[in-house]
Amino acid sequence: MQISVTFRHIEPSEALKNYITDRLKKFKRYLDGPVEAHVVLGLEKFRHLADVTINSNGRIIKGREENTDMYAAIDLVMDKIDMQLKRVRDKLRDKGDRSRPAAAIPPAEGPPAPQVRRRRVEVPAFQVNDAVELLQKGGQEVLVFTDVATGGLKVLYRRQDGALQLVEPDLG
Repeated sequence: MQISVTFRHIEPSEALKNYITDRLKKFKRYLDGPVEAHVVLGLEKFRHLADVTINSNGRIIKGREENTDMYAAIDLVMDKIDMQLKRVRDKLRDKGDRSRPAAAIPPAEGPPAPQVRRRRVEVPAFQVNDAVELLQKGGQEVLVFTDVATGGLKVLYRRQDGALQLVEPDLG
């Protein structure tokens, strides 16, 4: 496995390189043939970014994560890559397994379910007044935050008529 690590806006570190190399070597069991892995570690303001691209026999697997800690970002992106590799392995395994009957899974009725994209974000802590100011001057339409006064989760969004709406979900 050929591994290249690029550092952007962060000091190069042997400890990070070794950590990445150890984590990537565990994927060797899923991959066959020549494997190239390119890892980009970066720092943008307070966000640590980890971007991984693996090329194995023309099959490209990518993952990108960000966190306030570089090691946590690396762990998250490696977990994401691990899930993708397992999915690819299972697809290849299922493709070779022709013993299952073709009609075992009934066709779905109605329109297909919409694809949902998932994104993890950190929930900052604000006072309600500060959140309102941030939403008014920023280009955002929605702000999810923790209320400093109550510790509860709040969602502030801009309605179609331009007014702001504060949602306080009942998590209990």
